Amino acid sequence: MSLVAKQAFACWIAAFALIIAALFAFLGAPQSAGGAGEAVGRAFAHTGFAALFCWLLARRKSPPWSWGRFLLVYVAMVFVLAVIANAGRAHAFEPSMLAPVNTGS
Repeated sequence: MSLVAKQAFACWIAAFALIIAALFAFLGAPQSAGGAGEAVGRAFAHTGFAALFCWLLARRKSPPWSWGRFLLVYVAMVFVLAVIANAGRAHAFEPSMLAPVNTGS
């Protein structure tokens, strides 16, 4: 495994663990298994895509990126992906947030 692949994998696992720990520490346990699955899935996908993008950027650079440079680019990429994902969710039509729930009575 190349140095860049090791950097990407290490950043992915570390960021995923930190995000899940922060979610549980600051927000507490999820109310449902579905909510927990969605949170874990989003964190897994966002950190994984950031690792993939950084690996694609750094794989053919000469000299190879240092751990510090890779980590800084990775953190920036996670931040950018989070901003894009939240902007998309803010503009998406989610009926549960916009309309009251009709209980039928």
